[in-house]
Amino acid sequence: MRFRFLRALLWTTALCPTLIASALALPPDTGTGTAHDLREDYDVKRYDLELAVRPSTQTLEGEVDIVAVALVDGLASVRLDLYDLHEVLAVRDGAGNELEFDRGDNGLVARLTERLAKKTEFTITVRYRGKPVGQGFDGFHWVTTEAKRPWINTACQGLGAHYWYPCKASYFHPEDKPEGISMAIVCPADLYGVSNGRLVEVVEGAPDWFDTKGTEYKTYRWRHDYPLETYAASLNVAPYVVVEQELDVPGIGKKVPFIYYVLPENAEKAALQFRQVPELVRIYSEAFGPFPFPDSKFALVETNFWGMEHSTAVAYGSSYPAWCEENGVADPRAKRNRWFDYILIHEVAHEWWGNAVSAEHWGHFWIHEGFGTYAEGVYVEATRDRETADRFFAQKGSNISTRRGRLYRGDKPTSGKAYSGLLYSKGACVLHTLRHYVNDDAIWWKTLRDFNLAYRYGNASTEDFRGVLRANTGREWKRFFDEWVYGEGTPKLGGSVHVEGTTIVVEAINENGTFHVPLDLAWSEGGERRQERVWIDPGRSKLEIECEGKPRDLAIESLVRLLGRHTIEVSDG
Repeated sequence: MRFRFLRALLWTTALCPTLIASALALPPDTGTGTAHDLREDYDVKRYDLELAVRPSTQTLEGEVDIVAVALVDGLASVRLDLYDLHEVLAVRDGAGNELEFDRGDNGLVARLTERLAKKTEFTITVRYRGKPVGQGFDGFHWVTTEAKRPWINTACQGLGAHYWYPCKASYFHPEDKPEGISMAIVCPADLYGVSNGRLVEVVEGAPDWFDTKGTEYKTYRWRHDYPLETYAASLNVAPYVVVEQELDVPGIGKKVPFIYYVLPENAEKAALQFRQVPELVRIYSEAFGPFPFPDSKFALVETNFWGMEHSTAVAYGSSYPAWCEENGVADPRAKRNRWFDYILIHEVAHEWWGNAVSAEHWGHFWIHEGFGTYAEGVYVEATRDRETADRFFAQKGSNISTRRGRLYRGDKPTSGKAYSGLLYSKGACVLHTLRHYVNDDAIWWKTLRDFNLAYRYGNASTEDFRGVLRANTGREWKRFFDEWVYGEGTPKLGGSVHVEGTTIVVEAINENGTFHVPLDLAWSEGGERRQERVWIDPGRSKLEIECEGKPRDLAIESLVRLLGRHTIEVSDG
């Protein structure tokens, strides 16, 4: 999820791509042209970061170890991503040897002291310093709290993680998902540093390479022993209040730490708002498989931006709507929170969709945002009922174009080129529609769980999801995915369903593309209620259902579950 200050504008205005890229400060598409991409010559195993923040000068300084494996014979150079706004002070190999390097194009190329054979593990250490700043929603945010205390947060899905640390950025290469990450956050001693994973230790002081300039510092060492995309790494520093609890999670035979980190002035609000967390984690665990990161933690971190799916350190910058309601205070985000606390429900869903299961490449971005938004409807159904969830998805789909926009975003684009608001709403509604097509809830929920469990901690494609669905249903589903995921737009149905004597007549106009859609008809006949599903082909069609007696109380059931715009007259006339 990467909402920015321009999100509403993007959803309501047809901005040209150049203007959008400029406004969102997207990085250039380095290394993705016809020339060989040196980043494809190695696979990252893990990142070990030691980063110091100096709030007084808004400076970031650190050392990052990139542990990787050569994928080619004779590996001589290693390309890393790092924005040019940072000064690279030194590059070393695992033996401590200084390496020559070249800068440019928001990256660096380090030349190894000797060529490495395929499958050889190696380490590159980058020592650097810079002054990264906020870029609207994205970036490195240096602000202060109401009490004028430093409050520092990161968000980088739209810019790439290389905006603030050297890496093989998932912005370009989501398929290279490292096996884990550690982060030591060095910050003034009166502040608290939060990152992904579990807190290993808190050390008084700072590493030798960092000049404290007479200020007292602490070092918070975190370790996350699960794969994650580089943009899901997180650095947060503030005078946080730390509240620790435990969760009983279905499918996990032990308690899972539940920790939230909030500003002192919002501790009361958070205590009320986060009461729903145990139920939320239970709902998602039952629907998609147990919480994926039990050996780390489930955590929420108050941030100075709206929200982001940082793995096991979910950024929460919303308005605490439950507290607002209980205290008669107007919710400044009431429109987005009309169904629930949007940031909490959506961003937590990404622990399953995006963090546990990541896209094989950004053409399949909808696996992050579409499945994550679909999870919102799962929450609505679990806390209310199916009919309310149907209304939720109908609202999501009401502004989707029936003619333009496809979920599949192309073959291996960058994150920036692939991103679209369509991924959220259309992705969720296509899944809602697919559940209607499957027409068997036991199979549907099994498919979602099987897909998540089979590909969690790794990467998956649309075809991987189709493969799981095919295995569970015994049906190919190629036509559905060709029409709804790889195709443009959504269907638009018109026409009528009426009775002529003892015959039900369906006269339909199926516009906008090649969609084949089901109509579930129901009627009373001979004192019994009957049902039948008929399929409407593209274009004009006429279908007849012969009955033994006169059909009465004719209706189309669950048409609201079919994405698109549909106006079909129904009569017993």
